[in-house]
Amino acid sequence: MSMIFEIFPTIKKKPNCEEIIKYSVELFSEFLKRKNISQRIDITTKEVTADNEVYSNPISLALKENYYTVFNLNGEGEVYVFYHELTELDKDFWDEELQGNTHAQSMKEKVDANLKIGYSWSVKRTMGQPAIVSLYYGYLAIGIAILTDGLIYSDDGAWDYSRLPIWGEDFKTEYLSIKNISDTIVKDNVEKWLDELKN
Repeated sequence: MSMIFEIFPTIKKKPNCEEIIKYSVELFSEFLKRKNISQRIDITTKEVTADNEVYSNPISLALKENYYTVFNLNGEGEVYVFYHELTELDKDFWDEELQGNTHAQSMKEKVDANLKIGYSWSVKRTMGQPAIVSLYYGYLAIGIAILTDGLIYSDDGAWDYSRLPIWGEDFKTEYLSIKNISDTIVKDNVEKWLDELKN
């Protein structure tokens, strides 16, 4: 089982891995500092092709279907970023989401912009990852979203569904700020991971 943040860019940009790492680590470090947690953060990347060929230190995120970029954190765990071409199913999904989700309705222009661009990324962490990875991967999603003026969405429990979709810039202040979150599982997980980092 895994947890996934979906990123829907609204501008065409090839996100530079170095830029993403710098920005996401800066945000995560600021959060840890506010929590009085001291942690080393060292990230390496590689790209895995559809044929399972591996390339170290890719310049940008994977931009081909069935390719993905791996972000390894401190040699302890990994986050995976997959590239997806949008299909009619994605359009149908947004049509349905726009009918009942007030957050989606307020961002219809951004949804339409993404559908014109025609692709998305998913930021995935698998279960059993160390606490530092489980907390960091949301900042990785935020970094990609902000650099591509994108929306962040999840319906698998990565974050409180009632708060999504959300513009990346807004999620920067909301992520890991659990006081407004109604999803008790999300709250419990964040608190558990923070306790693990403090001990």
